[in-house]
Parts: sequence; C-alpha cells; structure tokens
Amino acid sequence: MRCSKNECSPLVLVVFAVSLLALSPLAFHSKLPLLFYRFDGTYLLYVATMQKVWSIGGWNIGSNPLQGIGGMDVPWRASLDPGLWLVAQLSASIAQIVAMTFYAAELAIAIVWLAIRLGLAPLTTVAAAWIGLLLAFPYVYPSLGFDFLWGGPNYVPFIFQDIAIILLFLDLGRGPRAADVARFVAIASIGAYQVIQYSIFAPMSVVALVFFGVVAMFAAASRQERLIKLGAAVALAALIFGLFGQLMIGIYGFAKPTFFWHEFFPSPGTLRDQSFLIAQHSRWPAWVVYGVALAGALHAGLRGGTTMRPIARGFLAFVLAEMILVLLVKEGWSGPRIAYIDTFAYPFYCVFAASGAATVVGWLGRKISMVRRYRYAGLAVVCLAPWLVLIDYWPPPLERPLVRNLNPFIWPPAETPVTKFLAGEIALRPGSPFRGRVASVAGSDYEPQWVFAPFISQHDYDAMNLFLAGNDHRMYGLWYYSIPTLFETNQFTSPFFHLVNARLLNAPGARDTRTHETQSIVNDRIMALLGVRYLLSDKLLPESTPVLRYRLTEGRDLYVYSVPETNAAGYAVTRTRRARDSREAIDFLADRSNDLRKVAVLTNAEEVRALVPVGRSALTVERGGYRIEADSPGTSLLVLPVEYSHCLRAELATTGANPPRLMRANLAMTAILFSGRVEGTLMFRYGALSSRCRIEDWREADMLRLGEAREWPATRE
Repeated sequence: MRCSKNECSPLVLVVFAVSLLALSPLAFHSKLPLLFYRFDGTYLLYVATMQKVWSIGGWNIGSNPLQGIGGMDVPWRASLDPGLWLVAQLSASIAQIVAMTFYAAELAIAIVWLAIRLGLAPLTTVAAAWIGLLLAFPYVYPSLGFDFLWGGPNYVPFIFQDIAIILLFLDLGRGPRAADVARFVAIASIGAYQVIQYSIFAPMSVVALVFFGVVAMFAAASRQERLIKLGAAVALAALIFGLFGQLMIGIYGFAKPTFFWHEFFPSPGTLRDQSFLIAQHSRWPAWVVYGVALAGALHAGLRGGTTMRPIARGFLAFVLAEMILVLLVKEGWSGPRIAYIDTFAYPFYCVFAASGAATVVGWLGRKISMVRRYRYAGLAVVCLAPWLVLIDYWPPPLERPLVRNLNPFIWPPAETPVTKFLAGEIALRPGSPFRGRVASVAGSDYEPQWVFAPFISQHDYDAMNLFLAGNDHRMYGLWYYSIPTLFETNQFTSPFFHLVNARLLNAPGARDTRTHETQSIVNDRIMALLGVRYLLSDKLLPESTPVLRYRLTEGRDLYVYSVPETNAAGYAVTRTRRARDSREAIDFLADRSNDLRKVAVLTNAEEVRALVPVGRSALTVERGGYRIEADSPGTSLLVLPVEYSHCLRAELATTGANPPRLMRANLAMTAILFSGRVEGTLMFRYGALSSRCRIEDWREADMLRLGEAREWPATRE
C-alpha cells in the first residue's frame, strides 16, 4: 500500500481539495437549520455568541453572569477555536456554513496527513478522508454514520491537534537535530494551546496522546531514537504540568463530582458505548466502517510496512483497552462515555478502513487482471462520487416528516411573549444593573418515571417547548436574549453552589447530572436569597398569581410568577450565625424561622462587630465580574447574589476606618464587610497565572466537610 513514484502525484490531492471545498458549502447550505446538531450543537452556538460579549479573554477564565449565581464560566475559550470564532463574527446566514466547512477541511487534513505518513496510496488516502467526512458531517440528513461530530464539531480541532502531536512524536529522534528541536517546540506549543483553549476536554485528549506516544516509542528504529523520545516525553510532561498542572487540578478537583459523585444519575454502558461509530444512534455504514477498520488494522498489523505495522497494532490495542475499560466501569458509571476518548482516534478508523478496503479491491483487481491505466477512473470515482449527496438537497430539512420532532433545537431561538417580558425586566448587558434572575421548575414531573432525576424530565419538557414555541424557556432560549438564570450548565460548577441548590431547591433524594444544576421545587425564600426575581412553572401555584401566562398548546401553559423581595443588590444582614460545617449551615438555611434578609450563616472564624442596615446599595454587572456601590452609617455586612470564591479579586475603595473584607456567607455567596462608603469591582480571575485560588476553595470545602452533607435537611418549605 506504499505510494509508488507515479501514484504520488499531487494531482490526486489537488482534485480532492477542490472537490471538498466546492461540495461542502453546497451540501451544508441545504442543511442550514441542522448544521450544529441538536442540543450540543446549539449550545456551542450559544457559547460562541455569549463569550463574545462576556469573556475577558487572555489567559484567564472569568465569571458567567447568565448562569447560576455568577460562578466560573465553562473553561473553554471559543474565540481560540477558529470555527466558533467564525460563528461569532459572521452573519447568521453564512456563519454556520463557513464554520462547518472549516471543520470538514480540518478533519480531512488530519486524515490525509495520517494516511500519507503511514504510506497509503493517494487514492486510498482520499478515500479515507471521504469516509471520515461523509460518516460524521451533515452532507445528507440523517447522517450516514453518526451525529457526534455533527453536533460537536469543536472536537475536530482537538482531533487534528492530536494527530499532529502523534505524527510529530513519531518522527522525533530521527534527526537532524534542528528538526527534532522544531518538533519538540511544536508539540509543546500544541499541548499548551489545547490546555488553554479547552481546559475542559484536555485530559480526554491526553489519554489518546499518551497511548499512541507509547506506541511510537515501540516503533522507534533504534535505541537512540527511543531514548530521545523518552527524554522528550518526560520533558514535555514536566513542562505542561509545571505550567498548567495546578490549573487543571483546580478545575477538576474543586468540582461537584469530587464531593457528590454518589448523587449522579448512573448511566451504565455497554460495549457499543466504546465508540460513536457503533453507539446506539449510529447507522449501519458506520458499523461497516468500524468492522472494516478493525479488519484492515489486523491485516496491516500482520502484513503492513515498517511504519504501518506497529501503528496498526497500537490502534488495535487502543480499541481493546477501551473495551476492557467499558466492561470495568459499566455498572454505576456516572462519568463521560468512553466513546469521547475514542473520538480522538477517529482518523485511525478512517485510514485503516480505507486500507482494508483497498487491500480487498487490489486483490480482486489482480484476480480479474485490472491494469494500472484505470487509476484515473478510480480518481474520478473517489473525488466525484461524493457529489451524489446533492441528491438530498431538496426538500429543505425542516419540511421533511418528523425532522422537527427529532431535532427541535433551532438557532436562533424564537422570541416569545415570555422572553419579551423577561428581557424587558431583567436582561443583562455589560455595565447594566443586576435586576434579578429566572428560575424554572417547569417540567419537573413531565415524565413521571424520571421525577427522581428532574433534569431528564425537564429536558424532555424543554424539547416540547422548542417544538411548539421555538424556545426552551430554560437555557439557551433565555441566555440568547441575555436573561440570567439560576439554572447552570457547567461540568465544573462550584460544589458549594451545588450543595445549596441540591438540598434546598430539589426534592430529597433527587439524582443529579454532571453538567446541569437545575431546580425542581418552589422555595421563594431561598430563590429570593439567590437573586431570583421570576419563577417559571407549568402549574398554577397556590396563593400565587402569575404575572404572565403563555399557552404553548391546549392543556399546556407556562406561567411566570414574581418572587417577592429579591436579593438584587445585596441583603444587608444585621445578625450572623456561625456554622461548624456545611451540614449545619444547610440546616440553618432550611429553617424557615431564620429570616435570610436579616441574618446570614458564616463559616469562618472572624468576629463581626455590631451590624447596621445599609443606606443604599447598587450592583452592576461587568465583563468578568461586578461593580458594587454601597453606603453604611456604621458597619454593615452586605450579602450579594454572587458566588463566593477565592478567585474573586476585590478592588474596593472605602471611606471607613477599616478596609472592606470579602467572606463566604450562606455557604455559596459573597458577603462584603465594610463601613462608611464602599465602591469598586469584584472580578473573577482564574487561569494559568492565577490558579492557586481554586485550590484554596477546595481546601475550604474539605475543611467544611462538604461531601459529608449527604442528607437533605428535615425542615423545608
């Protein structure tokens, strides 16, 4: 399967590139409403547009004022992903088409680079690229293979970067010295870029990198090359860990899975969860490619060349290791699917599938005496046959039966009477006053069998909202209109916020999901404390009158209720109560006899002098944080509707005798102790150059025995 001199003409790759760049925009234009597929794809579009407005950029991660109580934003930087940057910069009519074409080209480059490096002939290389593209991207609807990369194309840059690192490492140690130095610098730069761009997913990428790095060491041609690779690997690990180790430990360590793994909804897997090629919702062409890829890798592992053989064996070992891992963790597993790790090996599947198919075709050709002059016919078939996908150009996808049922997630979300009302009341812009949040308990029992895992029921309810109204009225449908919600979707939600939310705004024993922080019961007292001004429900609530009623369809209404005495600019409490640990603090917050407008529970050992109410206070939302202004005739403790963290940097000026102090109040909230007049900013900063603060949050959580607060409080609303 190694290229001969004549077959390696650039003509094949040039024809492929022209064909790809011409076909993709045409095919994607016909699928425009479905390009960033379903929930994950729509969420990517939201992140790209939201971070354009609110992200602080640079090395640091800021806060997200549209979710939760303003904690750390999802740790990825959409502006560093060229595809998502295009989404945020271009007009809606072309942005998704251009971005998806970019992702398709990037995946094609990764597959072609790998195939050429492993010695595949040009036609086989092009076939491998088309296999990868047609299975994973929306050239037809439904997709020919699987929907994961269609809905999460942000993984494609990661796949490309991993292939680049693997191939650079494969050649490392083969000289000359300047080339080896350049390869080392390139690998280190790509690794640093991955961590900075997508801190959230970098550890999954590392699994594949480490595995194939070991394979590359076994594939070394000499002992000297192997030693150079080993030394470079140690140096790279030390460099990346030295620069970003504390950052990643803080992100993954101070997160709710560390403390509340037992509360997650288990999702036991099967062997089909090893790869998206064979997962539950994949289609038969993907299954065929999966099987042919394994067969092709087996053949290459036995009969391939000196480069192909060890890589093929390593790939088979990688698949086997994933299968073993699925079997080991399938019972009670609540983490990400093993298929996420397998995604980074996707180009290997494409290359070995094409290699296996080419081996069969070559054998048949020899049997029937096919001659070399027909290779140009092969070129035409490989590069032009994909244009047959344009048969699926009409009708538009949303005019096809059941498409909206399967994919109700549209972009941009429709404006409805609910979003118009809420945006007029509480929408945020940088520099605007904070006027409260929205909480939604709608759909908590929409699916009775999922009442114990409320977000699953709510997610199905939201799909119904989207189908009928074009807006989910909970997540991106509100965030798109700058409406802040108490709901948060973030794999790295503060465990302090989770504990307060889970114990006081969800029913006893409710199962959580890793990413989402939802509310399922009405508790005006706690919601008001956390800055909620409006509540959405699908039911008429006793002793409450909705301020808006929106009919989705006959028998399905959405009600908007006003929450009284919302904490919009801070509760100036006059009394404090100390709690020894988080369980005692939660019990205090749940006790209805405690007026949380006047008393706060503290967990530090600082003495607080006699407190008085503030004269006035104002809270303004800024990019990456908040601006606070307040006056006090004495000493006041102002409890803000903002998440507390050691990563909050206070730049406050005061007329009082003592400097203002930040402290944790009510487990999850920021309180300012000050006297006289205070004004200034509270800015959230977390990054490679400011990573110790999250470790301090983690240390405080351990000190307060956060993970031991497993029981729901007895006293409830």
